[in-house]
Amino acid sequence: MNKLKEKIKPAECGDLLRSRELHRGKTYLAKFSLTAAAAFLAGFGKMIGFPSYMSVAVAAVSGQFAGAALLGTAVSAAVQGSLAAQAVQLGAIFIFAAMSVFFPHWSRNGDPVRLSLTTAAVCLLLSVMMSAADSASFTVSMRMISSLMCACIVYAAAYVGQRSASGQPIRVQGLTAVYLSMIYIVTVCTLCSVRIGPFTAGRVLACAVIPAAAKKRRAAGGAVMGALTAVSVTMCSATLAVNTMLLAAAGLISSAFGGLGRLASGIAFMVSASAALGTAGLNADTFNMLADIIAGTAIFAAMPSRLSSRIASKFMIFGSAADSAGQTASSRLTFAAMTISDIRQKLALVSETVESRAETPTLADRVTDSLCAGCRLYDDCRKNGTALRLSRSIDRCADAPSAAGCIRAGRLSETVADCRREQLADRAEAMRMKEMRLMLREQLGAMSDILNDLSCRLSRRRETDAKLSAAARSYFERQGFRGVRACVYTDESGSRHAEVYLTGEFEGEALSVTAGLCRTLECDLELPEVTSASSITKLEFDEIPPFAADFGSYSALGSESSCSGDTVMTTGASAGERYVLLSDGMGTGKRARLDSELTVNLAERLLRSGLTMATAQKVIGSVMQVKEWDESFATLDFLRLDLFSGRAEFLKSGAAPAWLCRDGSAVKIGCTSFPTGILHGCDPDVYSCKLFDGDLLLLASDGASEQALGETAALAYEFPSLTAEELALRAGCACTKMAEGRSDDITVAAVKISLRQGSRMRAFT
Repeated sequence: MNKLKEKIKPAECGDLLRSRELHRGKTYLAKFSLTAAAAFLAGFGKMIGFPSYMSVAVAAVSGQFAGAALLGTAVSAAVQGSLAAQAVQLGAIFIFAAMSVFFPHWSRNGDPVRLSLTTAAVCLLLSVMMSAADSASFTVSMRMISSLMCACIVYAAAYVGQRSASGQPIRVQGLTAVYLSMIYIVTVCTLCSVRIGPFTAGRVLACAVIPAAAKKRRAAGGAVMGALTAVSVTMCSATLAVNTMLLAAAGLISSAFGGLGRLASGIAFMVSASAALGTAGLNADTFNMLADIIAGTAIFAAMPSRLSSRIASKFMIFGSAADSAGQTASSRLTFAAMTISDIRQKLALVSETVESRAETPTLADRVTDSLCAGCRLYDDCRKNGTALRLSRSIDRCADAPSAAGCIRAGRLSETVADCRREQLADRAEAMRMKEMRLMLREQLGAMSDILNDLSCRLSRRRETDAKLSAAARSYFERQGFRGVRACVYTDESGSRHAEVYLTGEFEGEALSVTAGLCRTLECDLELPEVTSASSITKLEFDEIPPFAADFGSYSALGSESSCSGDTVMTTGASAGERYVLLSDGMGTGKRARLDSELTVNLAERLLRSGLTMATAQKVIGSVMQVKEWDESFATLDFLRLDLFSGRAEFLKSGAAPAWLCRDGSAVKIGCTSFPTGILHGCDPDVYSCKLFDGDLLLLASDGASEQALGETAALAYEFPSLTAEELALRAGCACTKMAEGRSDDITVAAVKISLRQGSRMRAFT
């Protein structure tokens, strides 16, 4: 997609550059400090009493910040007085730091395989060199094992880092789940070597993570994280592992209280873990373990819900039957779309082959074949050139060819007329078949896009909450509704949605029903979108997005119009997904109005059903192509607003330019495509941009003046209290005044963006 560039005032350029440089400096300093701190803590790590190589893993993964890892590891070794014991680690980190200086491009390329192989080679080489001086069998074995384990951890961390950098949530399944488990085990194992008074840092972290996992994933989460913690502590120290084994059972018990809230889950974990610790008997680690349980539970209970939700939004976990079914359905739809796309490609190949090999006989060939068929003198005519002269005569003058020397000359005119009719009929049939093949290919393409859109919609449901779904269903049943089915899920942006299906019509009061559902789901919801089909009614509730959009429109008739040929409409697929649809029928009057209304109404139904703008445009194009050539066509001008992420997407097919107005400046969003349905394979123009508080978006038909629309930006900046309806009215009146005497209809649609008070834009990293 083409990216829109903001117009920045010259006076603001210097401040903006200084601000960016300051932000870059702060970001670099923060990453440098975090890398040094991670390497410092990793330097304390022990594995069965042997210094671990996790500080090398930190340096390998950090890339250009390997120097910070060297600094942190050196300080850690100096504090412990173990510079000689960590000679291999310091040497390996020094090599990575040197590579980041002399080969900066290499350090920025975080390929997991390359990083892990390099780490293994460096660590093994230095370990062999150190083993030549210290040949104790245990030390040599631990160096080799630690080198290979370090390489594995580097691969796992780089692999997970790549998935995280893509901006998509990390799917905790398959190999990714194994890699995340490895990273968790190594992290807890390393931190278990860090003692702060009576606390063991690794166990404190585990005691905060286990109840969080139990609350999120119920029994499976608490038990699995408890078992992984036991493995981690065992790798660090066998004496600490005796009491740590009890955490798995405590996590399993606390999962039963996850639905009662964070505090109840934390108290259940602390009580069950403390009780299990008491029954195990006193030992040297009992009171330290109790201190770790209390500290970890306190951290879990004190963690802000916004922070925990943000961390959880980075991971996509499929554990319930509903989640698995959704992913299976999404995969099947994707497979069906790929199959249809493959059929479409093969159909195109067959069509091209048929057209290239098809030999259309000329009129002369048809006449000679028909006239000379069965003639006893045909061979003589071919020898003496009579047949050749006849063919040339038909090619030169098909209306009155000469047939000198032909015994069937009297039938020539009638034969030519018959053959001409056959030729025209064959050409028409060939064109019809070609047109049908093209339409079939476009229909298959539209079907493939529809299936892909539905698959995307299903995959966006990141996690279905079975407990909240049951609570929503119970709430509607208590309100007296019949045949209730409910689904509460979270999408890829971390927003909560609820879909409720009822038998019959929805006759309740939307406001009171929404208020009750908000209390049930513990979140703020918009009023529902109500859709009815046959005897089923669908209510779709969405979490209130951080951005709000105010809509306004203006329409004026042309000087020779009895009714406007433009149609504008606003609609929404959900609370966070809004659309502005504008269509300009070719010409003016009732005929143009009919085409534009057909286009907008069809687009509105397609978009509300879950299709994307591109797919809706293809379907509308297929509908338009069945019209006769003497019928008119219509433009398409779609605007999609994502009020959760704050983005706008434009799709234009023959439409007039749109305008993005910001801080008194205006950016024109042009259009070079043809109206929908005129030609096959005409792709629309697609644009996108980021939205900010106070932005104004303008859509207009081709009768509007660009000068008047551009001046609206200054008006919106000077008077920020004007609503979208008032801005559309002023812009439309200015366009009407400038277009005085012209016959074009004028329509202006305005969208004013604002950030809700107390809302924060979601961060996508």
